[in-house]
Amino acid sequence: MIKYIIADGTTIEGSVDEVATFLTRMSAGTSYSSNDELEIYGQPFEKVQGAVRQDDYIMYEEAPYSFLTSNVPYLVKSFDDDSVIITDDDGDNYEASVDDFIVYRLKGKE
Repeated sequence: MIKYIIADGTTIEGSVDEVATFLTRMSAGTSYSSNDELEIYGQPFEKVQGAVRQDDYIMYEEAPYSFLTSNVPYLVKSFDDDSVIITDDDGDNYEASVDDFIVYRLKGKE
């Protein structure tokens, strides 16, 4: 078991694999230029209003469950019949359609 404390006092705790996965996900090429724009793996994404689409990213301001992380972008793997499927921090498929999240779409893609 590892306990990792960030400078702001936030504690991350779990097995070696869990903490490594979490830290890798946090540093996965995401930079924040403003609240309305993200750069993910070198591509610009912008905050959008409206329905989610496949290949958008969603982000939670307040993660509703322990297997999700606030302020981390999650790729929408599938969007079908109003279901939004992402991969959660445990590596499982998670149905997020009823959650409250922010949607980011590749800049210039309508």
